[in-house]
This record gives sequence, structure tokens and C-alpha cells, in this order.
Amino acid sequence: MREAEMRELMMRETMKRLLPLIALTTPISLLANDFDRQIDDRQQAFTHIENELESTKRLLGNRNTDWVDLTERSEALQQYGELLHVSFPLGSHSESKAKKKVWDNPEKFERLLNQMTASFDTLSQASQQQDKALAKKSLKSANSTCKNCHRSYRSRW
Repeated sequence: MREAEMRELMMRETMKRLLPLIALTTPISLLANDFDRQIDDRQQAFTHIENELESTKRLLGNRNTDWVDLTERSEALQQYGELLHVSFPLGSHSESKAKKKVWDNPEKFERLLNQMTASFDTLSQASQQQDKALAKKSLKSANSTCKNCHRSYRSRW
């Protein structure tokens, strides 16, 4: 295994252990009305999602798909998606890259977030079943949902 692959594997394993801890610490910072943690958590989750989606695309582009790696990545995407569902508490828009309308009119945002996580769920199922066509379809769906959400809900400054 190459050094880069080892580092990536170690990062994924570390995130698997950290995500439950992040979820456990979230209510403490909510009570303190300090949203730095949620903002940082969601920005990191989005960065990891972007990286995992790119890696997944490369894996699916290979003639011989590494189904074990793809399954691990799709499970990581599921975890990051679930983390995002609790990472936008009311009032956490200040100092954020997210537009205030995430909180002012959250229905569309929640719908898009649900679509993204549903795509990750389908990707995970496709990976476990080694169904390349379904995996590609769910990856395309996830990427499309991400783009739609960014257009509506992400500020560049």
C-alpha cells in the first residue's frame, strides 16, 4: 500500500472515531451559544464530502473497481451527511459561509440535504452490492444536489 493510501486510510479511521465524539459535544456548545464548533464541523464535513466524492468518481472510473474502498468511502459520506443534519443550529449563520436563508426558510435546504444523504445511502448499497451502474447514478445525483445547494445557500464571502 502506498504512503498516500495509508495516510488516507488512517484519516478515514480517525474520522470514524471522531464523528461520534463531535455529535456528543454539539449540545454543550449549543448551550453556550458558541457556534464556532458547528461552523467548523460543517465546513470540515463539506470538505471531506468533496474529497470523498472526487475519490469515489476516480474509483468508479477504474476498470477494476475496488469495492472495499468504495464501500468505506460511501459509509464515510453517509456519516458526513448525517453530521450535517445537526450542524446548522438556529443562530449559527454568523461568521459562516452559509447564507442566512438556510435558517430563514429551511424547507428547501432540508429537502436538498435529505436528497444528498439519500444519494449517499444508495451509493453505499450499490457499493455493497457491487453495482457499478447504480453507484455511478447515485454519485451523479449527489453531485447534482451539492451544486444546487451551493447555488442557493452558500456565500462566497
